[in-house]
Amino acid sequence: MMDGQLPVIIVVFISAFLYYAAFGLHFLKGKKGVLAARCVWGGAFALNTGVVVYNWILNGYVPFVSMYQVLTFLAFCFLPIFLYISFMYKGSWMAKYFCIASGICMTGVGVMSATSGVDLIWHFPPALQSVWFVPHILCYMISYSLCTVGFILTVISFFDKQNCGRLDGGAYNLVCTAFPFMTCGMFFGAIWANAIWGNFWSWDVKENWSLITWLMFMLYLHFRRHKSLSKWSKLFLVLGFVAIVFTMLFVNVIGSGSQHSYSA
Repeated sequence: MMDGQLPVIIVVFISAFLYYAAFGLHFLKGKKGVLAARCVWGGAFALNTGVVVYNWILNGYVPFVSMYQVLTFLAFCFLPIFLYISFMYKGSWMAKYFCIASGICMTGVGVMSATSGVDLIWHFPPALQSVWFVPHILCYMISYSLCTVGFILTVISFFDKQNCGRLDGGAYNLVCTAFPFMTCGMFFGAIWANAIWGNFWSWDVKENWSLITWLMFMLYLHFRRHKSLSKWSKLFLVLGFVAIVFTMLFVNVIGSGSQHSYSA
């Protein structure tokens, strides 16, 4: 284990634990339960932010290069996005689902770090040194965060028939917000690819999976708006999330000859 890894791993696990604790506290009734949940959530977010900032300072660039960096930042995204969703859609009831999504991401970071170790310092490849680096990744992080919570709400709606309408509506609002960011992420990526590789689309395996992801959520939005087809819409949201997992994890970690591949 590299010097300096252990303190970071401890902070990551503490942050994950606090995210889960905040999730549980949101089930308590009354203002005190909500206040306690938000305070614990704030503590988890502060630690998460500390890891992101530490990665940024240590490497000297926005920490979007390795899987460790990306998952840490993805966990960071959920609280700011929740604040926006809470304001725009009166979606404060979704708080616990944003908490558990952050917790799952940080748990993944912690397990990956503890079992195989991570390189805290990464060389910044020349291909990534582009003006499109940050907007491309940031758009995808925002869209994937929203779609992840939308997936959680959809899965719960299969079992919670009493609140199915609200859960479905919440998932739809999240995907509606996510889809423009996902589209922009793909658009920025195409411009970036043309600048460094000479073409907008090369049918690289990760490009293909990102396109499949985009198509699944596009189909979800279209099916959701047609009464005769709406009963199939959830299928495409679930498939879209599966495609996100393949795009982010399997293509990068397992390795598939992709020009976009990176590991822990």
